[in-house]
Amino acid sequence: EEQPAAAAAAAVEEEEEATSALSSSALSSLLASDTARSAQRDVDARIATLATHADAAIEWLRRRARVDLSQVAQLGGHSIARTLRPASGAIGYALVSAVHTQVLAFESSGLLTTLTGCRAMGLLTQDGCVVGVNFTRDGDEGAEQHTLRAKHTVLATGGFASDRSPSSLLARHRPDLLSLASSNGDWATGDGVKLGERIGAATVDMERVQVHPTGFVDPASPAAATKFLCGELVRGVGAILLTPDGTRFVNEMQARDKVVAAQRGSGFDVFGIVLNKAAATEAAAHVGFYKHKGLMVEVEGVDALAQWLCVPPGVAKGGAGGGGGSG
Repeated sequence: EEQPAAAAAAAVEEEEEATSALSSSALSSLLASDTARSAQRDVDARIATLATHADAAIEWLRRRARVDLSQVAQLGGHSIARTLRPASGAIGYALVSAVHTQVLAFESSGLLTTLTGCRAMGLLTQDGCVVGVNFTRDGDEGAEQHTLRAKHTVLATGGFASDRSPSSLLARHRPDLLSLASSNGDWATGDGVKLGERIGAATVDMERVQVHPTGFVDPASPAAATKFLCGELVRGVGAILLTPDGTRFVNEMQARDKVVAAQRGSGFDVFGIVLNKAAATEAAAHVGFYKHKGLMVEVEGVDALAQWLCVPPGVAKGGAGGGGGSG
């Protein structure tokens, strides 16, 4: 019987064979150009760094974290199919769980210490350099003050779309978006950005807050300010967007800003996202989860789709395997 390590190595080799055509300088160039086109800017140093180091990052995920990246998909704004994902399951969970496993392994070896239940209060500086962090941690007698000094400090947080208060970063940089729902959790209040600003750090591209075209409207709580994101893969496998009157109005594989612009120009605020059986099967992990959450339903045939859309029979053209509200 093949040993686990050998089996894992064999799986990695199979994945590399499946995607060998993608691991090239040509693909890096395409990644850079797709990104720049979507951002409506030239290829700058940050985009170039992302593109040129993509292969190394993929290699690390495969060999070090043992992430299954055997499938290739084309998503919105992509020139060709170039996004890697697992054969089953969602890529986000696959990445987070795999890296979490590696973190636990390092922690058990004594090479890493993790602190939870903490709140960063400020960055320590000395001679213009960051040398650590002040933080609080819940103790038996309330919040305890701590200082942690380090040669290197990495600030890896900063999402802020969940804070819609008058003094929020969203109000400062994109007040036009304050009325929109967000897929960000309650924790995304921009604390990381504010920590940097307090020691004089500059910010960049703060106004580039992405508006995603597909956030589920939960029938159980349609007015909720926080929406569950409908993954990009759903459109990538062939889902179409329909207005409430059953009209397809956009090429779903365009970049997100183009899809959002088409939605805003349609005259509607809520849309249906519809997959046929083949697409629903390809995105089975996503569809199954969304159905479990009550965000997607399965219908059989065009007439049933028309009934779900509340339009006359025959208005909805083409079969469907499932649908969900998107706003």
